[in-house]
Amino acid sequence: MSRAESGPGRKGRRGGSRRADTGPIRDRADDYGHDEEYDYDPEEDFSAEYGHTAAGDEGAGGNSDTAQDGDDERAGSGRGRGRRRGSRRAAPARDARQGGVKRVSAFSASAIKKVSVLGDRPNQIVYTLAEQSKRKRGTAVLGVLIGAFALSLVALLGLLSYQLFTGAGGTTSGGDTSVVAPPEGHSTITPQLYLSNANRDDVFGPINERPEGLEPMTQEAVFDPVQEVELDGMKLELRDGAVTDSCTSLVWGDDLGQSLIDAGCVNAASGVYTDADEEYVAQVTLFDLSDAEAATEVEAALDPNNVESGAGFLLSRTNDEIPGLQDGYSEATAQVMGHYLAVFWVARTDGSPPGDDTDLAKVTVASMNAFPYVYNEVIAAQAEQE
Repeated sequence: MSRAESGPGRKGRRGGSRRADTGPIRDRADDYGHDEEYDYDPEEDFSAEYGHTAAGDEGAGGNSDTAQDGDDERAGSGRGRGRRRGSRRAAPARDARQGGVKRVSAFSASAIKKVSVLGDRPNQIVYTLAEQSKRKRGTAVLGVLIGAFALSLVALLGLLSYQLFTGAGGTTSGGDTSVVAPPEGHSTITPQLYLSNANRDDVFGPINERPEGLEPMTQEAVFDPVQEVELDGMKLELRDGAVTDSCTSLVWGDDLGQSLIDAGCVNAASGVYTDADEEYVAQVTLFDLSDAEAATEVEAALDPNNVESGAGFLLSRTNDEIPGLQDGYSEATAQVMGHYLAVFWVARTDGSPPGDDTDLAKVTVASMNAFPYVYNEVIAAQAEQE
């Protein structure tokens, strides 16, 4: 159905413009999609808005035929109104011959619709729409920038967190950032006899520094090969063994705990051995530090005879199930082994002194066989250097 046939109202309005529809303006309007989707009022006169002023006054008095046709088809509408309607139809046809249609064609059908609905100031309307579009684009850009900033902040916090918890040099994860407080009521026993052994470069030189990407110690790697240690008939069995990332949780004393943090301790292994009769006990501990110099500094802080360091020593890992190392007499030997520090702490379970008995010395030497893990690392480091 054509627009002229779409209803009595539309037919009446179309009746007064038959002559104009036969001119070039009809083809131009079809090109720009003036169909029923756009509810603009054809009675509105846009000729003055778009520069169609050459024949504006003449159309009102010179197109009486068109006005007459409009009066014939719309009875009772009035001749004056018919004349105005006829002039509006005729004027664009004449303007088309003078190039006015080219100016109309610069606007899309949707723009013409907005002009007819919103008023007779198209330039202001287009400007307003453009400003709204700019604001929308500005809001979108601002949103993108805020999102990018948030992602960058998250990435930065992630990087800082990674650096904070990766230990000394960022090569191995683990270790404490503050001293872990010992449990309330813990034993403060220290050995009556303490021996220290400096690092031996001829033996442990290949591991004086902790290698890049070194795998952390595990309970299986450290203790599974040494479920038993033995020397001259003195056999000790592993009662408990564990590896922890918190080095300071194995000691008491603020100075000693801080020395472990300063030395870049990333983890520690600790085990308890007893003989079959539970007459002797040996607690062995291995700290993984950044290098041999750091291990030497921790050993100095561990020494009960060092007046320059505050009180502190290992926490006893014995309990009701494993007797000993709660009070009485004990002996300890510390050995710097490259970037490791090993401590061997032994005693009679009843806390009595050894007297002329050499068995406690045998327990000490036997317990020193508890860390083949370190020697295996030495062999691996020598192989890489060769």
